[in-house]
Amino acid sequence: MSDQNVIGNGVLEDVEMGGTEQGAVGHSNGLNGHTPNGHSHESNSTTTEQPHNNNTHTSLSFGLKSDPDVNDPSSSPPETTPTKMKSAAKKKGTAAKKGPKRTRAPKMKGGLKRIGGPGANEGSSDDETDNGPYCICRGPDDHRWMISCDVCEDWFHGECVSLEKETGEKLVERFVCPKCTDGKRHYTKYKKMCSLVGCKLPARLYSKNVDDRSVFCSSDHCDAWWSSMIATLPQKAASKKAVEVLTQEDFMGLLAATAEKGGWQLGDKPFGNIEGLWANGLPTRPGVLNDEEQTFLQTSAAERLALGNEIVQYKKMMQLIDRANQRRQAAIEAGKFTKDSCGYDWRLDTVSVRAQFTAWLETAEGQATFKTDKLDAPLDTDGATGEPAVRGMCDKKRCKPHNGWYKLLMSAVRVLIKETATAAASKLEAEEVMRQEAEARYERRQLENNYVEILE
Repeated sequence: MSDQNVIGNGVLEDVEMGGTEQGAVGHSNGLNGHTPNGHSHESNSTTTEQPHNNNTHTSLSFGLKSDPDVNDPSSSPPETTPTKMKSAAKKKGTAAKKGPKRTRAPKMKGGLKRIGGPGANEGSSDDETDNGPYCICRGPDDHRWMISCDVCEDWFHGECVSLEKETGEKLVERFVCPKCTDGKRHYTKYKKMCSLVGCKLPARLYSKNVDDRSVFCSSDHCDAWWSSMIATLPQKAASKKAVEVLTQEDFMGLLAATAEKGGWQLGDKPFGNIEGLWANGLPTRPGVLNDEEQTFLQTSAAERLALGNEIVQYKKMMQLIDRANQRRQAAIEAGKFTKDSCGYDWRLDTVSVRAQFTAWLETAEGQATFKTDKLDAPLDTDGATGEPAVRGMCDKKRCKPHNGWYKLLMSAVRVLIKETATAAASKLEAEEVMRQEAEARYERRQLENNYVEILE
């Protein structure tokens, strides 16, 4: 057995030293110097004469294992199976990862924001970190609170965008990151907070039931707000003469008195309810307006009347344009013109020029046109000749100077009417504001009985 151990150890030493001789390979066939048929070998030639095992060379990969204890009878050489050992190819960069790759959660329906972090919906240990990059800092998901942008769908740390976790989870209705914010279409939208001071919960203004909507987050906060408002009132008046002081007892009495009638309702204005005070824009009583206010109202009323007359003239211009177009259609139906003929009437030159149009209206032709509601052939004052059906009209085909004359003239007159009506409305509004202020001042002066005494 000592020779066998020597041979076995020699074989291991040769293999470990990288020997390439066939004799070393032959001795390595049997572990501890044994051959498959139970005989030991002492020379290289003996091995070459024993072709009993075809797997002699394939068992080389097992020759480097530690020898079993030969002194232990229960120890036996392990059965060797011809197996071809291959090392698995390693992918670059995969050894450093500790978990599966995270993916961001899909966008929720209904326009809800995504908060918590990119891996909030996936189980992860405390030592895991998603390298991202995320946020404006291009950092990882390091378990700090994050919120998702509804435009670019990137995740942002609340600290980086100056947004607290409580505010983001309760009050942010739609979050847009600083890069996507344009101030017009994309911007962060917040919910209205509860009206109770110190409460950061959203108000119940977004409830589907209209009856449940409130500027408070709950009924308890509504009651607390009313209690705080009532506490600001004095408990009792300072003196019996101070009848204008509203105390807590008086206020609670008003609430109780109106509860049976369906609650409070908006009443009339405290001042400015005198009936019959105005007639045609001017007061019917003396002392309502001062001289400056009365002059302003009279001047403004005259200007509004002039603007109204202008609008009447502009509407007559539109009527003239329609009559000219009807005359052109009649000429086409009579066979005097074709559809390509211009048909522009020279009397349309006065349209949109108010001074010239006013002068034409005063002529006999202008008066006859609007009296009969028909535009006839122009009067032969300059010796013009031609058939009455087409006299005074442009007979060119596809005329470029008058191309689209009907639509252009109508559009220009509509713009003038709109501008004039806007100017008249602004003057009327200014007059109404002055009347309301004067009426409130007059009624207050009558109730308070104030006067000014001039001391010489």
